Amino acid sequence: MENTEAFSQRLMQNLYRMARCRHAIFQDILSEYGVTLHQFHLLMHIKMSGEVKISDLSDLMLVSMPTASRMINTLSEMGLVTKKKISGDKRSTYLELTAEGDKVVDELRRKQLETIARILENIPQGDLEVFLKVTEKIADEMVSGLDRE
Repeated sequence: MENTEAFSQRLMQNLYRMARCRHAIFQDILSEYGVTLHQFHLLMHIKMSGEVKISDLSDLMLVSMPTASRMINTLSEMGLVTKKKISGDKRSTYLELTAEGDKVVDELRRKQLETIARILENIPQGDLEVFLKVTEKIADEMVSGLDRE
């Protein structure tokens, strides 16, 4: 039986390989829309939130405010997001997807899901269920570790 350190090393290597391959696979899809992977993640956060403050978005994405602002400005210039102030909260700027932004997110998400589905077709159903349960547990543990910090 391998020790915890060896399991940790294997997990980190596989997570890195998966992230690197995911980025390479989706690069072509994203480039069709002129969007980077980080910008796509930002758009997904906005879509899931409806309206979101720029400061909350930088926290969610684990990037600095200047980095988030640059990405937002680019996406705004592309016509994918709009900035707005909400009455009663004049100090905060909120973001929402434009109709075009919503369309782009939906199309990219659909293409990504189709690509992943083709990859998963080669994995037995039982293995997939176990894998997903384990990765969900690891993700939950990682999130709870962040909450404790």
